[in-house]
Amino acid sequence: MSIDFSFLDTFEQKRILIVDDDRFIRGVLDKLLRMIGFESITHAEDGDLALEIMDEHAFDLMITDVQMPKVNGLELLKRVRCGESAASRSLNTIVVTALEEEYVLATAMSLDVNGFIQKPFTAPTLIKRLLVAMSESSREAPGFPYAEVKTDFSGLTLQGETTAAVSMHDAQRIPRERGDRFTVVSLFQLRPDMQLAEDIKTKNQTVLMPAGFTLTQTRIHRMWELEGNLEKTSFKVVGGWTLD
Repeated sequence: MSIDFSFLDTFEQKRILIVDDDRFIRGVLDKLLRMIGFESITHAEDGDLALEIMDEHAFDLMITDVQMPKVNGLELLKRVRCGESAASRSLNTIVVTALEEEYVLATAMSLDVNGFIQKPFTAPTLIKRLLVAMSESSREAPGFPYAEVKTDFSGLTLQGETTAAVSMHDAQRIPRERGDRFTVVSLFQLRPDMQLAEDIKTKNQTVLMPAGFTLTQTRIHRMWELEGNLEKTSFKVVGGWTLD
């Protein structure tokens, strides 16, 4: 699977929005981004302020924490994907989260997040996530059910949470006559347009993508990032280069 890095020609001109209620974390990210070569970096201390800033400025990438006052990071991403902000629906977004917070991972994937990074940040990992995230483009139609994704974490203990609302377009269903025509491929053999014949789950049984989902390059990249979290690394699929 090829990755388009043509954006590197204007790398230093990319506009980045950092959203985090921790000033120290914003400072660390800002320093690392400037070391990498980015010059246009804006800060917001919560999702509400980020939405106000988006009314006045356009961005190429957003890096957001999850647990913040007012508007949390996933609600912020949901509003962007639903067209409820001045930003492009397909704004490339990286979420800062512990990979053990599986409810967050599943919810972010349902919102077509473009990458995950963990604290403490390291420059090599940040560079890899940035390069992949900024190479991606959304393939989902405006009618994709982002509005159905639950992002209200009030009263939830995210650590160890094992259920999450996973959105899937009505068209993403395996026809009955194809349901038994699957093949098994490894994680790194997954390709866009393959259709899952089984749920993809974490080791703790959180569903990251449901059976019937048609894979996109964005979702496949996230599976690669989360390899260590997965219940298994081979999957039943329908279609794609193996069958059609």
